[in-house]
Amino acid sequence: MNVDEFWGFIEASRHAGATREARESYLGGRLLRISRAHLLDFVEHLAATREPANTYRLWNAADLIYGDGCGTDSFHYFQMWLVGLGRNAYDAAIADPDNLATTPEARWLASRPRPWADEDFPDWETLEYVALKVGEHRNDVEGDIRDVLSEERGVRVRSDPDPADIEWRHLKGAETSRRYPRLWALFGAHWVEY
Repeated sequence: MNVDEFWGFIEASRHAGATREARESYLGGRLLRISRAHLLDFVEHLAATREPANTYRLWNAADLIYGDGCGTDSFHYFQMWLVGLGRNAYDAAIADPDNLATTPEARWLASRPRPWADEDFPDWETLEYVALKVGEHRNDVEGDIRDVLSEERGVRVRSDPDPADIEWRHLKGAETSRRYPRLWALFGAHWVEY
């Protein structure tokens, strides 16, 4: 499975249903029918989406969207939500996180009253678990599929944001509104400076 096919799976799941559960069911069904090598490819491509998204620039945008900050685990789940938005939205947000303000999902989220319902929250923790569950049901995968990927292909994911990007961390209100004007217009009213 190449990267275009990976994104094809993600995009196709968007049409399978509006809920995360429906998308996961669709993806799980597709992943059960592909070869072991392609399943590992899917997991590798999903892991690879973390590297360019693992920046303080994007983390600060997540802080702004959440309103009251975004912790380490929450940021990881936010990155998976970003993947779920599809390749175009993902690429645009990597280029400039303020581009998230142009997505229908972010605009819809900004229109929702707070606190958000769990199913509305901009995270998708369970996206990573789809392939894990598929691996558990296959006879050709022993153990956690992420461990198999690490052992067989040497894939390791950096968990900390790029240190070259440190100037973007812990921006104050005025600086945040200047660097993310479109997101600030949508979510700034809920910003809690900490």
